[in-house]
Amino acid sequence: MIAPQVRALLVAILSLAALQGCVSPLVSLGADAAYTASEERSTGEVIDDNKIKIELNKLLVDDSFGLWSDVATVVYRGRVLLLGSVETAEAKARAGTIGHTPEGVIEVINDIQVTDVGGPGGGFGAFLNDIAIEKSIQAKYLFAEDIKSADLRVRSVNGIVYLIGLTETQAELDRALDIARETEDVVKIVNYVRVIEAADSCGCKKPPAPRRKPKT
Repeated sequence: MIAPQVRALLVAILSLAALQGCVSPLVSLGADAAYTASEERSTGEVIDDNKIKIELNKLLVDDSFGLWSDVATVVYRGRVLLLGSVETAEAKARAGTIGHTPEGVIEVINDIQVTDVGGPGGGFGAFLNDIAIEKSIQAKYLFAEDIKSADLRVRSVNGIVYLIGLTETQAELDRALDIARETEDVVKIVNYVRVIEAADSCGCKKPPAPRRKPKT
């Protein structure tokens, strides 16, 4: 069990990273909880995502499996993406259980890799390579006129790139996937991005209620 003083320090560091997007091997890379006025998430959704992320960090620090050093989290519109690598399938399942715990979680995607060693499977060199991959893709998205980069989250674990977020059209998503595939050292792409136009055209939205005729 982690000493109370150490636990408090870890939670503070992880929570600050969740809000500011600091780079650390212990937490998700990039500012997945940051808010920009141009993104699709509302201010309320951003606040809710931040609460989920901070609660997950606390739970991971407190867990007896020591998952806080091996598991990274991305939270977007209540969808929790678990990444990283652990030594056993039991540890992966435990992380998945923790992912469902915070109030407001809609979906948990457990893509934690099971490897011979926890943390980055290829060591610190692989971790640095993952950072380089993420930053390269994010920079390309930022300067691509046909991509709204504020709505996309990019993570890389051992060269496997994970995408989550929203795009306005299928064409925008296809372009984002192409950019990721063409990036050096990318081994595989795993896509969890949702297309807004698909949701709008599938009939998922309820039609407006018919107006009642005034009584005569």
